[in-house]
Amino acid sequence: MSQENVEIVYRARDAFNRRDLEALAEISHDDLEFSSVLTAVDAGESTYRGQETWATYFARMDDAWGDWRVADFRAFDAGDDRVAAVFRIGGTGKSSGAKVDRLVGLVYQLRDGKLWRMQSYLDPTEALEAVGLSEQDAHGDS
Repeated sequence: MSQENVEIVYRARDAFNRRDLEALAEISHDDLEFSSVLTAVDAGESTYRGQETWATYFARMDDAWGDWRVADFRAFDAGDDRVAAVFRIGGTGKSSGAKVDRLVGLVYQLRDGKLWRMQSYLDPTEALEAVGLSEQDAHGDS
């Protein structure tokens, strides 16, 4: 199941970058919970729950950011239906016009083959450590 979980996370990344709410809903649990450090800082909201998670999250991000997307995404199986990811998120601040390119981490917990709990971290090392991995574990794995 672990490789399948990693593949689901990569599918989520692809759907995320396309802003494909339908595809994200298909691979997300009805009671999905997503805690985002990015929207806590930039849009005043941090935790999204339920079937409206993705639509609400994208609306909050779009309020604060222009042309944002995920790049350089690497996902790592952490066992116990958990996957850690390290990636860059980039965009342009709507108010400031400043370009941002930030390395972040995200921990996914899956249930029944769907995204169930997600927690993002401003420090990608914290995401790896949250699931018992280290930066060394992340090098050479993809």
